[in-house]
Amino acid sequence: MSTQIDYNDPRYAQAAAEILRRHDNGEPEANITSAVRDFLIVTGLVTGDETVQENPPAQGSRRAVDLAALDTFIEFKRRIGTAGGFNPNAEYVQQLDDYLEQSENQGRMRMGILTDGKRWLLRWPEAGPVRTAPPYAFTLQDPDRWITLFEWLRDHALSAEANKLPSRSTIAQHFGPAAPSYERDIAALRALYTQHAGTSTIKVKRQLWENLLTAALGEIARSSAQLDDLFVRHTYLSAVIGIVVQASFGGDIKRLAENDPADLLLGRDFRSKTGLQGVVESDFFAWPTEVGGLPLLSTMARRIARFDWQRAPNDVAAILYETVIPPDERRQLGEYYTPDWLARAIVREVVTDPLDQCVLDPACGSGTFVAEAVNHFIEAANETSLDATEVLEWLRLSVAGIDVHPVAVHLARAAWVLAAQPAIRAAVDAGFAASITVPVYLGDALQLRFRTGDMFAEHNVTVQVEDEENTELVFPVSLVDRAETFDALMSDVAEAIEKGDDPSLALDDSQITDSRERETLEKTIAAMQRLHEEGRNHIWAYYTRNLVRPVALSRSKVDVIVGNPPWLNYNQTVSTLRTELERQSRSIYGIWAGGRYATHQDVAGLFFARSVDLYLKDGGVIGMVMPHSALQVGQYTKWRTGEWRALLSGRERRRAPARVLAVDFDYKIAWDLEQLEPNTFFPVPASVVFARRSGEYGKAIPLAGEVEQWLGNAGEADVSRARVLITDTSVTGDSPYAGLSRQGASIVPRCLFFVEEVENLAIVQAGQTVTVNPRRGSQDKDPWKSLDLTAISDQTVEESHVFNVHLGETVVPYSTLNPLRAVLPLKHGEYEMPAVKDGVGGIRLGGLRQRMRDRWRMVSRTWEENRAVTNKMHLLVQLDYYGKLSSQLEWQRDPSSRPTRVVYNQSGAPTAALVQDDESLVDYTLFWIACSGIREANYLLAIINSQTLYGAVATLMPKGQFGARHLEKHLWKLPIPEFDPDNLLHVRVSQSGEATSRGVARRLALLRQDRNEVTVTIARREIRKWLRESEEGKAVEEAVGEFLTK
Repeated sequence: MSTQIDYNDPRYAQAAAEILRRHDNGEPEANITSAVRDFLIVTGLVTGDETVQENPPAQGSRRAVDLAALDTFIEFKRRIGTAGGFNPNAEYVQQLDDYLEQSENQGRMRMGILTDGKRWLLRWPEAGPVRTAPPYAFTLQDPDRWITLFEWLRDHALSAEANKLPSRSTIAQHFGPAAPSYERDIAALRALYTQHAGTSTIKVKRQLWENLLTAALGEIARSSAQLDDLFVRHTYLSAVIGIVVQASFGGDIKRLAENDPADLLLGRDFRSKTGLQGVVESDFFAWPTEVGGLPLLSTMARRIARFDWQRAPNDVAAILYETVIPPDERRQLGEYYTPDWLARAIVREVVTDPLDQCVLDPACGSGTFVAEAVNHFIEAANETSLDATEVLEWLRLSVAGIDVHPVAVHLARAAWVLAAQPAIRAAVDAGFAASITVPVYLGDALQLRFRTGDMFAEHNVTVQVEDEENTELVFPVSLVDRAETFDALMSDVAEAIEKGDDPSLALDDSQITDSRERETLEKTIAAMQRLHEEGRNHIWAYYTRNLVRPVALSRSKVDVIVGNPPWLNYNQTVSTLRTELERQSRSIYGIWAGGRYATHQDVAGLFFARSVDLYLKDGGVIGMVMPHSALQVGQYTKWRTGEWRALLSGRERRRAPARVLAVDFDYKIAWDLEQLEPNTFFPVPASVVFARRSGEYGKAIPLAGEVEQWLGNAGEADVSRARVLITDTSVTGDSPYAGLSRQGASIVPRCLFFVEEVENLAIVQAGQTVTVNPRRGSQDKDPWKSLDLTAISDQTVEESHVFNVHLGETVVPYSTLNPLRAVLPLKHGEYEMPAVKDGVGGIRLGGLRQRMRDRWRMVSRTWEENRAVTNKMHLLVQLDYYGKLSSQLEWQRDPSSRPTRVVYNQSGAPTAALVQDDESLVDYTLFWIACSGIREANYLLAIINSQTLYGAVATLMPKGQFGARHLEKHLWKLPIPEFDPDNLLHVRVSQSGEATSRGVARRLALLRQDRNEVTVTIARREIRKWLRESEEGKAVEEAVGEFLTK
């Protein structure tokens, strides 16, 4: 019912006061029950008909719940716990939990409240330990604050408000992790899944889901249990999204919740009433309908039905996803969705004739581009005299999407159909009677999981089920090319198999009259029936219908491609696909850079090229969001030529000419988005690259010259654009120092190595030992930052294993702060690690002192138990990755002709310092250079710390969410020669660096006198201020400025 109330009405405070009065007087439970019921009714949370007193929790039960209101049981006690605080009696909690369990067992999921009128505790099935913090509990302190009780009941306990307006905040409040109802739903789904995970049909769906997810996101560093949890949350998401879409089209989801809850996920009623295929259907996430999940679906639907989804924003599905999967987890999964303003700008740039262009997003994600293209089409159609039915027919053929992410497809389908809703309604009003399939497909746009020739023969499409019988599902090509008929047929066949009806009748419904088509399809339908009988479910109808669509689309081609391809590094891709990705990049398109760029090569360039190849007509255009590096960095050098050719061997070249695919990158000027603020919409700066397909053997025009740089606030109308030259970093020469710099050691996870010394409280302390605790830092990552490290806390180790280590946080311009301390499996003075292949964590324990030996066992075991699933390295390999630690030990053993070290930071404003302690080690956040002496060191300090150099290198450095990135990759692209003691300008730069080093030392000494603590932030700020104002700093800028311009 409506909960719009007059907050000034005195009845509400009076009703709350009566509850508290009866509580304070210790009146019988029935009296408190009556007062609470009065409060619920007078405030409009429920009607009298929606409450039942002394209600049995389940049919046949001899017990009775004091009050049932809507979907909530309320159990009353004179006191729910101790008088001194909120400490509910465990027996009372168990009594309520039993009632909830009995109700669930008979098909009704409910919330529960335990209360004495003052204190209110929220419970639900599988709620776990009692939690007395909001929103899981509430305390009514003052009747004048009755509104707080009203809101708690309305939002968390009863979900009572009707026709609530969906918005980003209300969706998060009621359907995200902060909502107790969300926890209830997830707990119930998790329990269902845990109980039935071994069921064959669920195993098939779970495995197919994981296969597709890893194809979409690369190697997922998660355990099987973590993936199970993600599968459960994806199931919740798809259920909520499907029910919301049905409600947005006027579906009576409350009726379905009571009469046919399975159909909330299967969508039969929705398809029958709307004619919309492929929006709500049985897929990977319909498994709760098979294993007793109907009560939960009913409860979820009743809660969803309290919102007015016809007033929801069109991106409601994406909002739900972002609510359930938090930002940190999306970053870990590599999921970043394009903001609406950018998708809109790209669509309007390349879709110049929306009524006469077919648009495809081959990596459609949450459907942002798809929805923008649909909106653009409808706007254009509204300016014509086209009949509404024609508009819908054309729209269905004009905007399509593909994605391999099984949940993203749900989001994109919802985005397409909600954006198209005005056209659908207008067409229905005009007499449109046919069904339409939403043209958003779950599929591999790169077509890597099968060879097209193997799948598409001349007359038939064959899909391998990969079961013990080597089952093949065969479909006529002529039918697959008729997308609408094929999709409808597959949906009807799946539904008939599920219901036990005759699926061959679907052939008549779809008017399959060709005898060869019928014969082929009858055999395939029989195979699908057998799979269903074996418990492998009709998921294969859904999977097949989607799997073949990318191949069918590539046979017909489109006019425009838009989107945001995956920004996965090749070494992040799932191993089963990595070889094929590299093969295509090298041998089919010839865009593999290799060499020093191999580890930086990502999939985006290949995705762009292959999308053009597979889906774009000659003369068609493409506009895609790309990493900023696509404009200028070396791994994209061959891609930027616009001429993508197969690299054939000599014998192959003699047999046939190399196939060349050409594009014109000059068709539209690329957009440089690096300078937009805040630049947080992607993990690294972005660009947008446009091209026109010139055709095989056509003329290629490279991406070079100018780009259009966007300046201002991201997404705002006042963004300005300016043309600037592209700096191609791949053609700039390397400084000799590029070969002399080395990255520091990967001393991570830091909490396993870095320590803080603590007092040893023993009366007698073992000689030459220190007692340490793990050092926790703000940069620690999951799972390490919250890991229990009691086993290596307050631990005594030998001093010979404790080393000083410099990191980015201990370096300031020209100087270092106090180093951090790390306990490592090596000894001072030995300059090598006692490595052995089959040792504990790769270490020969005999090479360690006794206390360190025990610590290493614990640390190594902690690493093995908590490392990422995809990380197969033992701890020593991690520690000495690419020899970054052992190379420092080798230098310490024999510095020979280069005895002085300079370190500089990895990212951000260039910052360099002299390391005067030869025994100190360097962490991976720093790079180090061994110099011939102090004169060369001062030369480098002056150059690297200068604002002149920063200005020169900044044009080469991409900008991330926290400022400039990858200094180490670009610093030595500048023409910085090796120090020459006979060059007067080199000597002058060195001398200015020496004078400035002395000045910085004095400035640091003064800072330490004035402050109890000098942090790296304070030190850098004050030193840089001094450098700008001092004569020494000005002398450096003058000398380096002259040096870099020569």
